[in-house]
Amino acid sequence: MIDETLLKLIRCPLDGQPLSLLDDRLTADLNRLVEQQALRDRVDALVDEPLQSALVTADGTRAYPVREGIPTLIPSESIPLPAELRPPSDPGSADPVSDQPL
Repeated sequence: MIDETLLKLIRCPLDGQPLSLLDDRLTADLNRLVEQQALRDRVDALVDEPLQSALVTADGTRAYPVREGIPTLIPSESIPLPAELRPPSDPGSADPVSDQPL
């Protein structure tokens, strides 16, 4: 388990988003993809080891494996989460300018 104080301090090395522990349901979903050899990391390498745990970005787009209690915050080892496993985006957070017709 990751210490709560440490979890509040660490951030995604790619974009600085806060990280939180991946829930058990999503971890199980990702491990099913690992078993099916259908999960790839950021550099398109096959993820071949089941996830013990992982940290997920606030927007739910990327996960970082936790191995033996140590977060692996190496950008190339981050796992882009498949769209069907991402949380729904908050429609209230959309940029109102980009929603305007041209």
